[in-house]
Amino acid sequence: MVFKKSVALILLAASAAIAFSFSAFTGQAADIKLDMKEVNWEIKPGLTTKVWSYGGTVPGTPIIVKKGETVNVSGVNNLPSTTTIHWHGLVIPNDQDGPGKTIKPGEKYSYSFKVNESGTYWYHSHYRPVLDQVDNGLYAPIIVKAPEDDKYSGDHIYVLDDWYLDASGNRLKGTARGDMERFGNIETVNGKSGSAIEPLVMRKGELHKLRFINASTAAIHIIKILGHRFRVTHTDGHPLPQPYETDVLTLSPGERLDAEVAAVGDVGQAYIMESDRSELGIKIPIQYQQGQVATVASPFVVPQPKGFAGIENRTPDFTLDLNSVMDMPSHGANPAPAASAGGHAGHGAPAPSMTNEMKMQGGMRWTINGKSYPDVAALQVKLGQIVKVRIVNNDISTAEKMDHPIHIHGTEFQIVSQNGKAPEREIWKDTVNLPAGEYVDIAFTMTNPGTWMLHCHILDHEDGGMMTTVVAK
Repeated sequence: MVFKKSVALILLAASAAIAFSFSAFTGQAADIKLDMKEVNWEIKPGLTTKVWSYGGTVPGTPIIVKKGETVNVSGVNNLPSTTTIHWHGLVIPNDQDGPGKTIKPGEKYSYSFKVNESGTYWYHSHYRPVLDQVDNGLYAPIIVKAPEDDKYSGDHIYVLDDWYLDASGNRLKGTARGDMERFGNIETVNGKSGSAIEPLVMRKGELHKLRFINASTAAIHIIKILGHRFRVTHTDGHPLPQPYETDVLTLSPGERLDAEVAAVGDVGQAYIMESDRSELGIKIPIQYQQGQVATVASPFVVPQPKGFAGIENRTPDFTLDLNSVMDMPSHGANPAPAASAGGHAGHGAPAPSMTNEMKMQGGMRWTINGKSYPDVAALQVKLGQIVKVRIVNNDISTAEKMDHPIHIHGTEFQIVSQNGKAPEREIWKDTVNLPAGEYVDIAFTMTNPGTWMLHCHILDHEDGGMMTTVVAK
């Protein structure tokens, strides 16, 4: 089942709240102190829950830097669990990517890497079971600013999430009745819901840049805007050669969209951005200040084409068949030992659905080419090789048809075709959603050696086995 939801957000860390909005921002110092700690977080008046955080807030401390800067992040893990940090969407050396760099409780840690591409990215835990740590709040934006970004009237980050809580703010475990994934019963924008959500404030004539990040573990977010239009300029941080207008944005887990919104409304009128499930708390007011400015022209810079010539006519180098299977409880002989924790091989502790106990009880398992991680064959590629992969979602046998948003670490990929049809414009991403019964062809090159993760970003599915690796040599 895919829970269609929507949310919006704003950025910059404060002690008790986050103002995820910046204007004419010159960039944060590239040396960032980032301690991980457990705190109580108020989602809305009367509803507080215990979270794990980067820097004491949810989302965690935003990292805002300029293209070409070297980012140095250090801190202490004050959480009761081992963890990692994955820099989602950034093309950086393998030893800085995160999954293989575990941080034990009480340990100091450091990361250092250069950011070579501007765009909207995010960072989050990648320690298995990934679902539990991200669901506890271990995620935050990392924004790499382009020079033209300072020309907008405002630059805003909207981090989308959902939470499965009881009325007292206690975390509910497992899934709701009838669901195979953990969907929340309250939605948040920058960690806030309902009346606690900050409005988007504009003045007529302005042009604002909105950056949406879906940090949910399973929910697809659908955001509608009333009285205005979104002009989508970037997908997963990558500029589109031909931006397009819409009044609805759809983001699967892990995806990002950047959009411009022109201030064409009037003072005193009611405007809103809201989820298609707004009863769960997502209603972002759009408010107008008095006065008017000269109409701000879009500073968006059209990118140069960089698609792979002739790739649409090539046979795929690999085909990945996505599916699921219901395992029956195992009996008799003792099952084999679970994979060891740590490093890319174990990718942290094994997910609960893959432990010996769960194997004996039976349960849903997600597969690539009929196997579950770590038994899925790796994609062996050469550095600089243009690789074409066909990904097919054959997960159509269950009552609830399963979407699978696939994310690849360490690269960006071109969308070559969807269901055999080329897209209307050149599109580059690092996460692509596949509805049940559909397929996509993608193409990429690996520029850094190492073993890189490829997995479904519905974290129940990743933890349940829908993951493999790309080995680049």
